[in-house]
Amino acid sequence: MLEIFERRNLLETETNPGIQFDYVVTLQSELGGAQNVFPARLTLRYIPDRLILKPACLATYFQEIETIVFDNLEQAAVLLMEDFNNELVPRWINMRLNKHTADNASVQHHEATMEDRQPRWHNARLLERLERY
Repeated sequence: MLEIFERRNLLETETNPGIQFDYVVTLQSELGGAQNVFPARLTLRYIPDRLILKPACLATYFQEIETIVFDNLEQAAVLLMEDFNNELVPRWINMRLNKHTADNASVQHHEATMEDRQPRWHNARLLERLERY
């Protein structure tokens, strides 16, 4: 398992080509790994500021995430959110991690959704237009 800075360095970024605009980037992926948390679907939506994420880097990053033992889905969601937020420093970010179980478990769906934004950023019209999960 990599140290936090090595793990976060796997999240490669590049300059936002449209820094003058508020626009939403959406990325989705399936994560494998520890059975108590994964497999799960990750949906990441963010409004970039100075940087955008290079989607091609996510495969390597997720391989590292899958080696980490989490106590629960919420712990995994917090770690992912902290990593994405730290590396992108977006104007707004929303991340959803959800797990569906097909076995005889009492809970068939478990989800953690997190959101953050820069202190003085607000674009209610854009956020209202986003499709709800």
